[in-house]
Amino acid sequence: MTTTCKTYSGGLCLVAMLVALPAGAADLAPDAVRKLVSGMMWTTEKMLNSTQLRSFDWKKDGTLCLRLGSTSGRCDDNGTWKIDGQRVCYQLTWWMKSQDMASACLSVADLGNDRYVAKIPSGSTFMEFTVAP
Repeated sequence: MTTTCKTYSGGLCLVAMLVALPAGAADLAPDAVRKLVSGMMWTTEKMLNSTQLRSFDWKKDGTLCLRLGSTSGRCDDNGTWKIDGQRVCYQLTWWMKSQDMASACLSVADLGNDRYVAKIPSGSTFMEFTVAP
């Protein structure tokens, strides 16, 4: 495992833990990504260096509801999403804005056992998650 730090204004450091993916954990094809996103909820197992529960509720209409610490109830942040090739791109209003991640495009790989990983364009792990309708 490798640790990197991206420094932002004011000295804030966003730590990314680079985790080796299992053999065969290739990025999913566009149709598979769409099926994994549209109308589905991703619940984080690990996100960057945090194990706090987060849920990403990807609505079929292209809207996104982010909940912090819960999988139900009101949205803590709202936004939109779209599929761009093999990646899902999101735009939120405030969450992770100070780390320049309020919007991002993520590739997704299947880890097996109904677990997935979302990666930022550099290939670093952004989060590990499970999926439910």
